[in-house]
Amino acid sequence: MSDEDLELKMIRLRKMRQLLAAKAPETAQQPVKREDPLEELKRYLDERGPEVLEEAASMNRALTERIAEALLRAVKSGRLVTPIDSGDLLRLFREVGIPVRVETSVRILRHGEVKDLRKYLSEEK
Repeated sequence: MSDEDLELKMIRLRKMRQLLAAKAPETAQQPVKREDPLEELKRYLDERGPEVLEEAASMNRALTERIAEALLRAVKSGRLVTPIDSGDLLRLFREVGIPVRVETSVRILRHGEVKDLRKYLSEEK
């Protein structure tokens, strides 16, 4: 009986090795799923930061991704304070040669009503 048990164990081991060998190439072929550095960086930006980042990416995606990766490394190592100010981010992109332009507007709160500056000035005349 012990010979049969030993033989069964050998057969099971052989089958397990074959199954593991067949499964190993499948897992090795799957690429490691990395999160987009732009999406990951958005978590560390202030309220207008994602807008600046998207505008920069539309102008030069490759350079923006490299800058995002560098900023992420600095944030994770503790060398950069979060949230990252959108003005600082805008200045950084302009210094490296990406002429990012974001739409700005001046609004006035008067008597509980928010108005655009242009509309406010036209009504005052």
